[in-house]
Amino acid sequence: MANKLTWRMTNKSETFNNWCQQVDSILSELPAHTVTGMPLEYTDDEFQNCMRKLQQCSLKFEEMPIYIINEKVAAELCYDHLKGKEDEQPDH
Repeated sequence: MANKLTWRMTNKSETFNNWCQQVDSILSELPAHTVTGMPLEYTDDEFQNCMRKLQQCSLKFEEMPIYIINEKVAAELCYDHLKGKEDEQPDH
């Protein structure tokens, strides 16, 4: 079983911490399987919706928001999250 990575944020950047929490919340909503029980894939609505939400997640600075997640980064975050969920599953 993979080790779960946990840590306490020690930086004092409210903007960064809020952004991290927002990304974490979005990824946490991504299911590992479709409603039909199949493994989630890039073309599935849930995967696409998660990618869209991640791309809309901005670092909200006073002057303007900065959107740092593009489609490629969003897809890789989704894939990495799904791999982590798969690694968490006990072996049968």
